[in-house]
Amino acid sequence: MRSTRPNVTEFSFLLCGVLIILVGWIADFLGIFELGSEPTGHGAGGALQLRVFLTMFGVAFATIGVAYENFPQILYDGEAAKRYVVAFLFLADGSLHLYAFNDHLGDAFASTFFGVFATIQLAAPFVIPYRRGRLDVVWLAVTVFLILAYIATRTVAIWPIGVVEEVEPLGMLSKLVEVLTVLPLLLLMRSERASRHIARDSAAVAGR
Repeated sequence: MRSTRPNVTEFSFLLCGVLIILVGWIADFLGIFELGSEPTGHGAGGALQLRVFLTMFGVAFATIGVAYENFPQILYDGEAAKRYVVAFLFLADGSLHLYAFNDHLGDAFASTFFGVFATIQLAAPFVIPYRRGRLDVVWLAVTVFLILAYIATRTVAIWPIGVVEEVEPLGMLSKLVEVLTVLPLLLLMRSERASRHIARDSAAVAGR
C-alpha cells in the first residue's frame, strides 16, 4: 500500500531541493538591491540562465533522492510515477514564481500574487504523491488558473494591474511547465474515475 506521507529520505531530499531553490531566490532578491533599482517585469531582476539553472538544480536534487528511494514503485506503478512528475513540476513552477515575485516588487498586488502561489507550489510536492485522488482537482484548478491568468494579463488590461503585461522568457517558461503539469493531472483524474467505476461494478456484481 502506498504511503500517505514521505519517509525520512524522501522528505530530506525534497526539503533540501526546496532549500536550494530558496538560496537561489534569496541571492537573486539581494542582487536586486545591489543594482540599486526595483525590477519591473519577469527576468529584469537577474540572469535568466542562472535562475533556470538553480531551479533545475533544486528539482534535480529532490528527484535523485525520491527516485533512489522509490525506484521499483516508480518503475512499475504508473500512477505513482505521474504523481511524482506533477510534484516536481510544481516545485519547478514555484521556483519560477519566486523569481517573478522579485521582478514585481514595485507592484504590491503582483508581488503578493506570486508570493502566495509560489508558497503553495513549493509546499505541494510534500503532499501530491501521498494523497491519491483527493486533491487532484485542486492542483489542476491552480495550474489552469495560472495559465488563464497569464493569457488574460497579456491580452487585456485587467484591474488592479491596469496595463497589458509584456510576454517575457521567464513567464513563457513558467507556462510551459504548467502545460506539462496539466497533462499528467488529467491522466491521473481519468484513471481515478476508471478505478471508481471498476470498484462500483465489482461491488454490484458481488451484491447480486
